[in-house]
Amino acid sequence: MRKISIPRTALTILLFSGLTISAQDGGIMVSGGMASSAMEDMKYLQEYILSTYPVEGKVTSSFPPFTSAVITGFKQLYDHIRIGGGYSYATTGGKSSYSDYSGEIYSETSVTSHRLGAYLSYLVLGGERLELSLYGKAEANLSSLAILTAYSIQNISNSGTNKYCSISPVGTIGTELMYGFRDFSLGIDAGYLVDLTGNLKNTDNGEFLLDPLDRERILTTDWTGWQLKIKAAIWLNF
Repeated sequence: MRKISIPRTALTILLFSGLTISAQDGGIMVSGGMASSAMEDMKYLQEYILSTYPVEGKVTSSFPPFTSAVITGFKQLYDHIRIGGGYSYATTGGKSSYSDYSGEIYSETSVTSHRLGAYLSYLVLGGERLELSLYGKAEANLSSLAILTAYSIQNISNSGTNKYCSISPVGTIGTELMYGFRDFSLGIDAGYLVDLTGNLKNTDNGEFLLDPLDRERILTTDWTGWQLKIKAAIWLNF
């Protein structure tokens, strides 16, 4: 039987080609940026707490656009479809205060979101380097709320913190624009998140956080809003 010989140069090209293709099977994406949130109940609660001050205080910060970070592991299922799952983190808050020569009084509301869920993207336009994709995410959201109130008057001070948590489903739709290099990609991510909200419970006694003026209504956090992030993807051989 006649043997077929393959030149070493051709064999080397084939080996490296195979490595390159298999390296595009999946990877890890990391993104970070800014996001807005509705937080209507939290803003309402902040105003109520301010109204209980014995003096006229002011709002110094009321849930501005917050820092958001995401890490996602993904698999290239088909040429146009990627699936995966990951973790998202976000935090925001508000602060009110009053101070004069005799002392100060202030309150801080901080809210943190921890989310775990699934990711799916579909390639809309793709070239040799540039790719535009639509994506969706479905996540379980754990929100943590801490309300701190404190005062200091003529060397007399006191403070207290109440903590609450809630669980809610959230969904995100958006677009990714990525520029690819050999083993990684860089780009931007713009999306809109919808939070179906969950009732806040005290972490110590399990009691709901009720509207102070309507004891039949339970307050919630609401992370619904726009997101804009810078994104990097590292391709790995799974």
